[in-house]
Amino acid sequence: MNSGRELQDVNSVLPVYSHSPGSEIKSDFQLEKDDKTLARLGKKQVLKRNFGFWPMIGFSFTILVTWESVLPLFTQGFLKYVMISQEQCLNGSSIAYDSGGPAALVYGFLIAWIGSVSTFTVIAELASLAPTAGGQYYWVSILAPETSRNFLSYITGWLTTIAWISNVAAGGFISATMAQGLLVLNNPDYVFRRSHGTLLTFAFLLAAVFVNTILSRHLPKIEGGMMILHVLAFLAFVISLVYLAPHRSASDVFTILINGGGWPNQSVSFCIGLIGNVATFVGADGAVHMSEEVQNAALTVPRVIFSGVVLSGVMGFGTVLTLLFCLGDIESALVVIIDSLL
Repeated sequence: MNSGRELQDVNSVLPVYSHSPGSEIKSDFQLEKDDKTLARLGKKQVLKRNFGFWPMIGFSFTILVTWESVLPLFTQGFLKYVMISQEQCLNGSSIAYDSGGPAALVYGFLIAWIGSVSTFTVIAELASLAPTAGGQYYWVSILAPETSRNFLSYITGWLTTIAWISNVAAGGFISATMAQGLLVLNNPDYVFRRSHGTLLTFAFLLAAVFVNTILSRHLPKIEGGMMILHVLAFLAFVISLVYLAPHRSASDVFTILINGGGWPNQSVSFCIGLIGNVATFVGADGAVHMSEEVQNAALTVPRVIFSGVVLSGVMGFGTVLTLLFCLGDIESALVVIIDSLL
């Protein structure tokens, strides 16, 4: 009896699809204004709907940054870190080893990609049924059993909020440390200080706040421009390396699995190295939380989620293969001279 009533409650807030024989399926979301859609879901339209499909694709790319994040996370699953002094560098000796190997990066990325596509296909379906900025917590509130829906929705909402706060902080921190790394690399007079990284993190976060507040009306154009930059930079990166860098053999890329971290077995080492690949797909649900600012959200948001994960995966996998084939001498490439960081 309760399950039947719960199903009725769910159906009362989900969209009704109209089918016309011999024509494309059209939903109420496509025929009515988006504010009426929100009203049917128990919400009031407050935000302006300035985003279409292509700006949202750019938004998805800038949230995921899959192929770009492959670069700083590359060593997470690679053969080894080598942390040595300048004298040891000249002698070619190494101290510490990491997990994985080239093959772990290739197959680990495919596993992470397939898993992400599977997960976000479900999220895209839910977004097509109830496109609200709340996303996961709202879906839980209408799909969970009545006896626990409030608690589960509350927990889901807080977990999502904390995850996004952490993601934003991590983005600022990684950007700051990369900028600081460029200073160390290009300016021999620069003295590394951890406090500089903290200040740079705040600077990047303040820049993000400025763009999303003062320049908010221009965000669709900015996101469209970022999409173009995202694709062009990928092509420039891949073409330059493939054309100019030395190439390794396919067996070096697809068959080498190394447990250099002292883990009990190769399987554990492989899973440890998988962390970096999984991290490259964090944030694919970002479009869901923009649902109340997207035109025709019930159709646009699902397409953006699925397209973003698939296209980002294509570019990310291309980056992984490019790096592995064009890395050259592993021992020389992975030497990290840390004297300037101490």
